[in-house]
Amino acid sequence: MRNFTSMGTDIDKFVHDQLSVWPAVAAKYRNLKSTRTRTMPLRGILVTIQSNPGRVPIFDHGCPLCEENYMEHQHTLPFEGRKRRKYNILVNRAPIFPNHLVITRDIHAPQTIWHRFPDMLDLAASLENYIVFYNSPNSGTTVPGHAHFQACPKGYMPLERAAERLLRGAKAGQQSDEMDFIDSVRDAQLYHYKRFNRGIFLLRAQTSKSMSKLFYRLLDCMNLVAEETEPRFNAFTWCSEGEFRAIVTLRGASHPNCYYAQGEEHFSILPGAADMAGFVVVPQEEDFDRLNADVLNQIFEDVTLPAAQEERLLWRLVRTQPRIEVEIESGEEISFEIISDGAGPQKVSFQEGRIDYNGVLYDELVFEAVTISTLFAEPSFIIYGENTRRYAGTLKFLVKDGKVQAVNILGAEDYLLSVVSLMPPKEQKERALALRKALFQGEKIQEPYIGLTEKADSAARAAIDETWGQVL
Repeated sequence: MRNFTSMGTDIDKFVHDQLSVWPAVAAKYRNLKSTRTRTMPLRGILVTIQSNPGRVPIFDHGCPLCEENYMEHQHTLPFEGRKRRKYNILVNRAPIFPNHLVITRDIHAPQTIWHRFPDMLDLAASLENYIVFYNSPNSGTTVPGHAHFQACPKGYMPLERAAERLLRGAKAGQQSDEMDFIDSVRDAQLYHYKRFNRGIFLLRAQTSKSMSKLFYRLLDCMNLVAEETEPRFNAFTWCSEGEFRAIVTLRGASHPNCYYAQGEEHFSILPGAADMAGFVVVPQEEDFDRLNADVLNQIFEDVTLPAAQEERLLWRLVRTQPRIEVEIESGEEISFEIISDGAGPQKVSFQEGRIDYNGVLYDELVFEAVTISTLFAEPSFIIYGENTRRYAGTLKFLVKDGKVQAVNILGAEDYLLSVVSLMPPKEQKERALALRKALFQGEKIQEPYIGLTEKADSAARAAIDETWGQVL
């Protein structure tokens, strides 16, 4: 784990100084001390329910997370993420917890976790006594148009406490029937938590790089909802015992049915990250006393990942795929780059009936993929040319017909995904089944293969999934 300078003292002073000059928000934090709470056992977790009428946020106009719309007396504390991404740390205008923070990009950028999860981990390492959490755009955030995280002191959320106990035990080599080991990447491990709600995963890692790789692999195995930019989920990260730890709660919906109901069946609960971690916030005081286990159970049932989707996700995470070899480029000279080694563009050429690479002649040259993904792999190398393309898997060079032949060795599912993604959506499922049969029978597929493509959307992935197991 990288060494980070703790911001703990600065944060405590920052919050104190901010509230001392911002009466409207200071009153909300004072009210937290006397707010009503109660606990309720639910699905293996002792849920905390908080009555919080002050949760209604204070907005003046425009985007409340843009600097030009900050309210009078509102102060910021800077934080710098990776690649010089800058953030402003703010006191939350509508708190749930003491020292409740919002960490927002200094520019107006959409809420997304892609490329920003390492920033979230760095933030957790700097805020050693805090847990940092994130709502995807359709999973509880009130400002989906502006990228931000939240943070609060550790220990308030029931799921967080359960995860810390289990991950602490996992580090010590202890096993638990509350979770199943799913996968690992270098020094990172992924577990499926089997209590409370469906779609809960726990992660631990020594490095942010390994944690990020496993986190993104988990999200990559989720289906996207049409027109949405990332899966529906809530994420939590913190540091403990010298390692990164995280929770991901995957969701099927943003709103429970009771939110749209009328009369006695209406409850104004919109589950965000805290709620999905067992800290349920009730913004209407009259709902607090009449909220019971049946209603709360139904709320979680409405917004959590459906059982069929969880089953498919687990299947995606653990299944393996046979490796196949596909010829991708041929010529007297080929320019390429292995993404992970940092050496930049390289070149091989045909010389004296062999392969010339950096002045040394080879009969065959192989660059293995650093990480072999179980499904939908990340790019591992680039072939440069008139149409520069990225590929997943292993790159092999051999001699064929007096030229250098580049061969891509990759999982059959990744190969099918690339091929099917180039087809019209209405044909994808039928063609995926036909191509799968051809691969099973050892036939060579004649359809175009161009490596990884941005067109590999949820429809193409669904077509690949649905034909799995249909080949005898």
